[in-house]
Amino acid sequence: MLADVNNMAAAASGMGSRPVQRIQDEVLHVNEVFSRLFDHRPFLRGEIEFFKKEFEEKRGDREVEQLFRSLELITEIKEGQIEKIVNSSDDNLPRTIADVQVALHMCEDTLDTESKFNCEELLAKKRAERSARLTAVQQDVQEKLRLLQDSYQEKEQSLRAQFQQLEKSAGYI
Repeated sequence: MLADVNNMAAAASGMGSRPVQRIQDEVLHVNEVFSRLFDHRPFLRGEIEFFKKEFEEKRGDREVEQLFRSLELITEIKEGQIEKIVNSSDDNLPRTIADVQVALHMCEDTLDTESKFNCEELLAKKRAERSARLTAVQQDVQEKLRLLQDSYQEKEQSLRAQFQQLEKSAGYI
C-alpha cells in the first residue's frame, strides 16, 4: 500500500509539474503580450532619441552663433555708440524739452478755455429755451384746437338750424 501511495505521489508529482510548467509558460506569455501592448517606454525612448537627434542636427550651433553676434553688438555699442548717444542727446535734449514745455502750455491753455465755457450752464440754458418753445407750441396748438372746436360747434348749430328750417318748410314738423 505504501508503494501505491508512492507511485501515486510520483505520478501526481510528475503530472503536477507539467501543468505548473504550462501555467508558468502561459503567465510569461501573457506578461509578454501585456508588456508589448501597454508598456510604451521602448517606443517613447526611441521617439525621444529621434526627436533629440533631429533637433540637434537642425539647430546646430545657431544659438552659440547668436550669442557671439550679441556679444559683438554689445561690445560695439559699448565702445562707440554710447558716446554718440550722449553727444546727440546733449545737442538735441534742450530743444526737445522746450518743445514739450510749449506743448504742455498749449494743453493748459486749451483746458483754461474749455473751463470758461461751462458746459452744464450752457446745457441748462438750452434746455430752458427748448422747454419755453415747447410750452409756446403746446399753447398754440391748444388755441388752434379750441378755435377749431368752436368753429365746428358753430357750423353744427348752423346746419341744425338750417335742417330744422327745411323740415318746417317741407312740413315734417
